[in-house]
Amino acid sequence: MLKKAVVLLMALGLLAGAVAAQEPATTPEAGATAPGEVMVEGLNNPRHLTLGADGTLYVAEAGSGGTETGQGPFGEIVYGTTAQITAIANGEKSAVIPGLVSMDAGFGQIEGAMTVTVTDTDYWVVLGMGPQDPPEGTFVESVVQISRDSMAAGTVIDLRAFEAENNPDGAEEVVSNPSDMAVAADGSLIIVDASGNSVIRWTPDGGSTLFASWPGADGEAQAVPTSVAIGADGDVYIGFLGGFPFEAQTTRIERYSADGELKEAYTGLTLVTDIAISADGTLYAVEMASGFGDTGFNPNSGRIVMVSADGVTPVAEGLNIPYGMVIDGEGNFWVTVNSAFAGPDSGQIVRIPGM
Repeated sequence: MLKKAVVLLMALGLLAGAVAAQEPATTPEAGATAPGEVMVEGLNNPRHLTLGADGTLYVAEAGSGGTETGQGPFGEIVYGTTAQITAIANGEKSAVIPGLVSMDAGFGQIEGAMTVTVTDTDYWVVLGMGPQDPPEGTFVESVVQISRDSMAAGTVIDLRAFEAENNPDGAEEVVSNPSDMAVAADGSLIIVDASGNSVIRWTPDGGSTLFASWPGADGEAQAVPTSVAIGADGDVYIGFLGGFPFEAQTTRIERYSADGELKEAYTGLTLVTDIAISADGTLYAVEMASGFGDTGFNPNSGRIVMVSADGVTPVAEGLNIPYGMVIDGEGNFWVTVNSAFAGPDSGQIVRIPGM
């Protein structure tokens, strides 16, 4: 039996509790992307999306691993600097931050860049799990500020160190895998650490402090946080993945006040990898797949859903391993698909008309 953190499938933070020691299978025939229109192709393990103030779309590509051998948290891995942040403007894509660390833990489990937040002056990049000794001058398991002018690294928020020093969930395995980030109205960063089973608040003056955590239970399946969004009222929404065997409708989104008080939970969800709040305050979620079968996560079964206290309403179905989502000014959904367990350059961004 493999424990929770051992079954980290890529940077998705797919933490299972006690999981049968089977090899995760590659999704067969990845590539069906109905409904919607394919807007961007040729991506490698695309994860979260960000829409800049000028309309530029940014995507974090976890990359394709590499050829260097090293040690990951649970054994030998291969890695390289194939992860990157890609910008799409006027129909053209360009790597605005190339050369980020990408780790291949085997069986198509790719870890790398997860999210980027863009300001007038800086990129703030969330970097997932990586080799224990990354190449000099690179970062893993952290949030890094990068100047848009000089491309020099500034502030580095070390989530690996925070997990090692605090172990918020109290689990036996002390492992970090940052997966998402949002900026609160007061400028603080709200950072999700999937492997740490925690959400961290960071401020320039106070550094990293614990916002919320969920006690670990070694040897038991447990949903873990993967995504975060902040509402117009300042409330913090946190999306969760399920625990193995990833049964349908067993996970949730939790809503917290700005000071960390749990206010509400929306249940009946499956394998949530991203959440977004529209201009009118409607909550949406990406469900990566309908479940896990004999060959891995069910292909072409991902979807976007609308979430409320009344339940879950499908918006778009039939997506192959979707991951990240943004909503544009016209209410259209942009979502990454073929985001894992797919061939090289097979990742896409699909635009789906709004409701």
